[in-house]
Amino acid sequence: MISMNASFPPRAQHGTLGSGVILLFFGTVWWLVGAIALGEVAVLVAGLAAVVALSVLAVRRLDNIGGREAYERAAPAYRTANAAQAAGIAAVVAVCVATGGQQWIPALVTVVVGAHFFPLVRPFGRPEYRWTGALLIALGLAGCVTALAGAEVTTVLTLSGLGSAAILWGTTAWHVVGGAPDASAAPHERETAD
Repeated sequence: MISMNASFPPRAQHGTLGSGVILLFFGTVWWLVGAIALGEVAVLVAGLAAVVALSVLAVRRLDNIGGREAYERAAPAYRTANAAQAAGIAAVVAVCVATGGQQWIPALVTVVVGAHFFPLVRPFGRPEYRWTGALLIALGLAGCVTALAGAEVTTVLTLSGLGSAAILWGTTAWHVVGGAPDASAAPHERETAD
């Protein structure tokens, strides 16, 4: 049997707890939406079991050393990115409802959510947000292709929901297994690593 110390690097990933919890929460929301649209109880239960397991690992492996300072430093960019995301989502919903294109909503919302990660990379010192954002945008574009092919809204919602959850949870898993860049550096040293 492999011990926890043999499986993971010895250091916690400093300052990643807040990010990990937020990503787990929103990943769970996306999973619930996708699983409910799919209508499969087994998928719903499997996702909830996965997020519980990942949450336990995140709480054990991640910490918030330097987290408050990072948030204070990044707060203006964080507020701006989230305001832009909310405005983008509202615009997507309004335009799609007005034009009768509800099947496009989940895919386009996924693109907006993905785009909102890019302005957060530098302020939070999280280069991994680039691939989180890029994967979400790629998923959203795949959803657009699916909608263009005539899929119903539940199909696009399932694709966007389950896929977005996997990407967001994957970012937390990246932190848990030591994928955060230069994890051994102090938080004030990491911010200049980008």
